[in-house]
Amino acid sequence: MTTPGRQRARMPHTLGGVRRRLMLLLVLAGFGQAVCVVAFALLVHGAAYRITHGGQIAYGHDRSAIYTHVAGYAPGTLAAGLLTSACATVLLRAAGEPLAERLAQSYVHSVRMRLFDHVAGSEACGPDRRTVGVTVLRFTGDASALRLWISKGVAPLLVDGVFLACALVALAVIAPRIGALSAAVILLAGATVALFGRRLSERVRETRRHNGRLAAFVNERVTHTAVIQSLGRIEQERRVMRRRSREYGRAMVRQARLTGVMSATAEACGIGILLIVVTAGLVTGTSWEVLASLLTVANFLGGPLGSLVRVQEHWQQSRVARRRIAEVLAAPAPLRRPRRAEPLADGPGRLELAGLRVYGVLDASAVATPGQRIVLQGPPGAGKSLLLRLIARLQEPDAGTVLLDGQDLARHDPESVRRMIRLTSPELPLLRGSVGKNLRHGEPPDAATEPDEDHIEALAELLPDGLRTRVGEGGHGLSTTARYQVAMVRALRSGPRILLLDEARPHKPLGCDLLERLLDRYPGTVIYVTDEPQLAARADALWRIDDGRLTVHEPPVWLHR
Repeated sequence: MTTPGRQRARMPHTLGGVRRRLMLLLVLAGFGQAVCVVAFALLVHGAAYRITHGGQIAYGHDRSAIYTHVAGYAPGTLAAGLLTSACATVLLRAAGEPLAERLAQSYVHSVRMRLFDHVAGSEACGPDRRTVGVTVLRFTGDASALRLWISKGVAPLLVDGVFLACALVALAVIAPRIGALSAAVILLAGATVALFGRRLSERVRETRRHNGRLAAFVNERVTHTAVIQSLGRIEQERRVMRRRSREYGRAMVRQARLTGVMSATAEACGIGILLIVVTAGLVTGTSWEVLASLLTVANFLGGPLGSLVRVQEHWQQSRVARRRIAEVLAAPAPLRRPRRAEPLADGPGRLELAGLRVYGVLDASAVATPGQRIVLQGPPGAGKSLLLRLIARLQEPDAGTVLLDGQDLARHDPESVRRMIRLTSPELPLLRGSVGKNLRHGEPPDAATEPDEDHIEALAELLPDGLRTRVGEGGHGLSTTARYQVAMVRALRSGPRILLLDEARPHKPLGCDLLERLLDRYPGTVIYVTDEPQLAARADALWRIDDGRLTVHEPPVWLHR
């Protein structure tokens, strides 16, 4: 079924929002560095000219004459100019780093938020679900690869690329042949790096594959250490861990060999330009003051050349990361908020399942009147939990609708839907923190009253540290009874019209009392799954699923079976 929430997300645009301004600032930083370096070279030439001529400035028509007016400055002025241009170069370089990081963080933040919104709108139990480890990897490892590409790839292209182009222009102006030869060497180095980049792409994919296998192994084995302990497989799993760790290490070394060769290519390019300048100066008899200015410009090219070579590595890594994130975003997210969705309007709480279907699994049509108590039963695997997820809008049906007071839940704001319909299920564990924090998760942001104070007080009395009792991942640290009670009270925090209880069982000493009080006093509709006779007997109606079909029975038909 296609609904307004079935949307596919795309990767954020690199130039979106404030990032255009940051990119422009990076280009200006690169241009400013080039201006400062050229000014530094000009001042070096003027100072050398002054020294060579013993302070006697003679204006002529030779190539060096364009610098002679600089040599006319006082020595103190020349020294101050050299210091100023050098400091400005350093400051612009320093300013480029935070600008690059701001650009990277801005983009990665938008990627993370796009991922979060997409995952939050996806079905946790649907066919497109991904493991926790894979999802975390997209938010961390893949997002970090994109951050490095922006900060160490895009930013250097903008800063060092502009700087390198301007520096080559300066070399061409001072000595056209040297400038042309330097440009040829840089192009040759770029072609060499591009050829290595194809092999690097293979190495990056190999490294990532081994890293993924190692991460998946560690995630599962560390999370379920008790399983391998109980099976006596610690030594066998240790051998697997050692093998996968070594495979990953060898893959990283092979990748490092390629990046090392590429870095050496950049170093050779910088040295080659220096050799060109010196050799050309010796062959053509260039004056030493001109040679000094050329060497000054050439000396500043080493750093930018090195950073531009590393762009290839970050680009290859980001390509894989971008593709993996795009795969997640390409999956349907049927539970995302529809555009211009309105919150649910108030009403008595009449629930209607109109032709609700999951093909080959479930076919359900029924009506729950306001305040009704309905027990949901059926054989294991019949689809009881699935039906509750469909009602709670945690999974999208293939056909049919869920209506609350005549309103199609799929066309309204999911946040308001889930305030009105709350589900308690073993599939919805407690979150890490305290009991009080878990209870606040169930409270709507605009809550003005606390309708379940009695339940909270009873719960606090049961726990050793009251609402400050710590909760581990998945509810660890609490007994099964306490987890169930906390989850129930959490579900009640928004005062829902419909309360769904999966696997409702009496738990001594307080669980059964809590359930009985809820069934007696709770004003909304309660649909609960249970096989316990004393709880089933409290229901007004039975919904039963057999062979994928829901049937409705009133008490006179089923209560006395």
